[in-house]
Amino acid sequence: MKISSNGNTQLLNTITQNKTNTDTTLEKIAATKELSGKDSASLVISDALSSQISSLTQNVQNANETVSMYQIADSSLQAMSAGTDKLNELSVSYNNAALNSDQKAMLSEQFDAISSSMQDIANQTTYNGQNLLSSNYGMDVSGLSSLSIDDQDGIASFSDSLSTLSNVAGSQINAANSSITNSLTAITNLSSANSQVSETPLDQKITSLNSDEIKLTSSVLAQVHQNSMMQQSISALLS
Repeated sequence: MKISSNGNTQLLNTITQNKTNTDTTLEKIAATKELSGKDSASLVISDALSSQISSLTQNVQNANETVSMYQIADSSLQAMSAGTDKLNELSVSYNNAALNSDQKAMLSEQFDAISSSMQDIANQTTYNGQNLLSSNYGMDVSGLSSLSIDDQDGIASFSDSLSTLSNVAGSQINAANSSITNSLTAITNLSSANSQVSETPLDQKITSLNSDEIKLTSSVLAQVHQNSMMQQSISALLS
């Protein structure tokens, strides 16, 4: 059984578009400086505020990348973890001395099918064309290809490694979300101060930024849902 990647491709394209919209709004905020006919002191103050805003917007961009990447990675890890539980169930059944060779062959076939689907998930877990479940992101999923139906210890060890990686992803997501919240609060405050010495209030652009943030989060959650569907496909292999 193969799991289609068409849904993943469409969702990743949506994520990329929403991320681009967010980045564009952030760039507009960072670039805002429309003083004309103001005194030099006001210009200096506005420049300083704009510089701080620019730095914070870059922080938000980086944190958004981190959240999106690790949410997708974690959802894939959860799907693979569910698959590993199924592999363990098959291994327990396989080691039953009462089974004949034909029954064991059927279990082995199911084991291989689930392992193949899990490998598909690992290969399809990408962001901006980069595989997330790799050493480049500290999320290397190794040992899947060496799993054997008659090696329960190996399956248990692989399951533990997935749990560890999921904890890493969760920590990265929490830290990035905290950074986004703090940065957006600071941007709002600085933008309000800047509007006092510049000609164009930034309220509308801040509202647009918040809207883009919601769209980006929604598209990432859609990717998470797609991975959940993959998990259900793995479960269906045993039905």
